[in-house]
Amino acid sequence: MNKNNMVISNEDVQKIKNYTEHVKDITQTVRSVNDLNMAIKDFEHSAFEIEKENRSLKYEIELKDNEIGSLKKELSTKDKIISKLQTEKEKLKQELQKFKGFWHSIMSHFHKRICYDKDNNYKIVSDDLYKNGIFDNNDNEIANNIARKVTIPDENKQTKNKKRNNDTRF
Repeated sequence: MNKNNMVISNEDVQKIKNYTEHVKDITQTVRSVNDLNMAIKDFEHSAFEIEKENRSLKYEIELKDNEIGSLKKELSTKDKIISKLQTEKEKLKQELQKFKGFWHSIMSHFHKRICYDKDNNYKIVSDDLYKNGIFDNNDNEIANNIARKVTIPDENKQTKNKKRNNDTRF
């Protein structure tokens, strides 16, 4: 070759081809590295967002745990109150039963004295108790009516319910 042309050996041509292939490979690798860098940046951003959300969720869990603890304490306190009230209720029921028994005895006594013994003094006391609102209509009728049995109103309801249940079974 002349002037600006040179003679290149086959060996050099092969080297140039290899070099060109090598440059192509490097270019491809650089592109892959750039793509990889972009993927890494996206991953880092996603990881940052996930970490931020994770911290927020941990904080919410901590608040909920505190609230649950507070509610458990409140529930425990209320359970204790309920237990005390149930005990108190049972005591009141027992006292009420004693009072009902006492009232039943008084009504039986009045009923016996007024209806069977015809004791006018008990009739006067019974009328006075009725006028002053101590005896209600039911009490007054029990004390003065020979046909009425001496029962407690709750017992009357229970007796009627038992009779209804027995009647409906057949």
